[in-house]
Formats: sequence, C-alpha cells, structure tokens
Amino acid sequence: MELVSIVIPTKNSAKYLENCLQSIQSQTYPHIETIIVDSGSTDSTLKIAKKFGCRVLQFKPKISAGRFEATQKRNYGAEHAKGAYVYYADADMELPRELIQQAVQLCKKGASAVILCEDSFGEGIWARAKNLERMCYWGDDTIEAPRFFKKKIWDELGGLDEEVGGGGDDWDLFQKLKDHGYSASRTAAHVRHNEGKLELGQLWKKRFMYGRDSLLYIKKRPVIGMISYFPMRKAYLKHWRLFVQRPVDGVGMVIMRTVEYVAGFCGIVYSLVKT
Repeated sequence: MELVSIVIPTKNSAKYLENCLQSIQSQTYPHIETIIVDSGSTDSTLKIAKKFGCRVLQFKPKISAGRFEATQKRNYGAEHAKGAYVYYADADMELPRELIQQAVQLCKKGASAVILCEDSFGEGIWARAKNLERMCYWGDDTIEAPRFFKKKIWDELGGLDEEVGGGGDDWDLFQKLKDHGYSASRTAAHVRHNEGKLELGQLWKKRFMYGRDSLLYIKKRPVIGMISYFPMRKAYLKHWRLFVQRPVDGVGMVIMRTVEYVAGFCGIVYSLVKT
C-alpha cells in the first residue's frame, strides 16, 4: 500500500490542530505520514503534533511582513515527503474518515490530482455565510483546485509558485496541471473547515493580505485570473435555491463578500503604493 504524505503548515495552531490530527488518525486509509511544518509556535502546537506522532519540521520562510507563509511551508514539507502522494491541508481542516481512501482510489483510476471539495462550520452569522459561499463553489473549476497530487506529478510541476503567494498559488498549480495535459478528479467526501467564531475583522485582514498578492496571479494568468477574482459568479446563480432556503445567511454572505472585496481592493492599492 502506497504512502500518503499530508503536509500541514502551522504557527500557533493549537486551537484547531488536535481535531485535524484526530481526523487524520481516524482515516480508513491506514498508510499515512503527517508532516507539520512549523515556524516557531509558542503555544502547544508542537506538543499536540508529537502526541499524534507527526514528523515536525521547523521552517521560517524569508518573506516580507504581511505576506502568507503557507505557500513556502507547503513546498518545504512536500520536499521532505516520503509518500507516493502528497496532500497539503490546513490545521483548521477536519477530514471525513473515507477522504484519503477516495483520493487514492481516484488516482489509481487515472487522476493525476484530486480536488477535495470543501465545506465549513462554525459559530455565528459569518460562519454560516461562509458555509453558504463554499457550497456554491462545489464543482466550480474557477474556484476549487486540487490539493492532493501524485508526488511525481507534484515534482514535475515544481510545486506551488512562491512568487504568486496566497490564494492564487492554488489556482496557478491547477493551471500548470492542465497545461501539462493532466487531469483532476473530485472526491465525494468534503473536507470541513472549522471557522470557529468567525468575525468580519478576521476576514478583512485575510483578504487584505490576499489582495496584496492578487495582481501577481492576474499578471501571470490574466484571463483565468480575472475570472477567478471577479465578484459576480455564475455559481451564485446556479445555486439560487440555497439563497431562497437560507435568506438570512444569504444576506450575510452578500455583506461578508462585500467586506472581503473592499479589503482585497485595499490590499491591491497598498501593494501598488509600496512598489
């Protein structure tokens, strides 16, 4: 049975990490190594990682303040992976028991990579709005991107583009996969993001950081980049019944996405001024 390497970047991630690692330990596919790529956590992140028998790598990317570290840490973890497959997850993700089994089976049937569709849960209106948003994106190749790869394909593609940065790096790798003539499949099971008690301030900060890097992806891939970042999506119209069934969450989603796009625009302006 081939080994699957799961790479998880961390920095003071103790709040969610134990549930994530517990879900990995509970997988029906037994042959898994979990690699934690940490950049100096001061909470109990490393204690939790050792409790679950993870390989822990210390790596602090040399990047400017205010940019995401995850891209560099994912590549670093993949470089040290021993598996025939590599999957990069986040510490706030919880995996259904059959997820890795499904991904491996899809690769054995011919897929070079696998999209692990994402769902979310949490407390409050903004967490519910984020859940509604994620449901709209199921099956949308302009938003979803594979995170599970045959290791030899990952190596051939060169991993994630560290110059593109947060957000666009996933999409860019998907485009590289297509450029090389490879295909991606989707699992039936959905990864669940634990949003916790989501606040608009958190979303503003995250989208501002994404905005700082968004022009890098658009410059590299202008057509698909504009489609991926465009605020009006066919996916919302396609899933109009969700908005009818959940009107309060729908209004919340409109407010939330407005805040996120304003934050992203401010990030773009900041990046232009800084350069």
